[in-house]
Amino acid sequence: MKLILPAIVIALSFAMVSHADDHQGSEKDWCLLGISDKCPIPTSFTLFEEIRRIETAIKKGTAVYTPEELQRLHAMLAEAYTTKEVLEVY
Repeated sequence: MKLILPAIVIALSFAMVSHADDHQGSEKDWCLLGISDKCPIPTSFTLFEEIRRIETAIKKGTAVYTPEELQRLHAMLAEAYTTKEVLEVY
């Protein structure tokens, strides 16, 4: 029961993250990094879409992202998977 509310909050926060075009080649996904002034109009995403976006960003590696940014993306991905697991239980 203690995990339900935080899981819902986390899931909703992922859904509210705005969208950077995935087809921009090697550019960073600024919205995932939380740099809102470089994001286009906000768009909602499901948790599964957010996981896909984070995985896509991580695959770009150090050619696009700094090691610190990649570390942040890995932490976000781990949190997303935890949220997914919690939501699947309930």
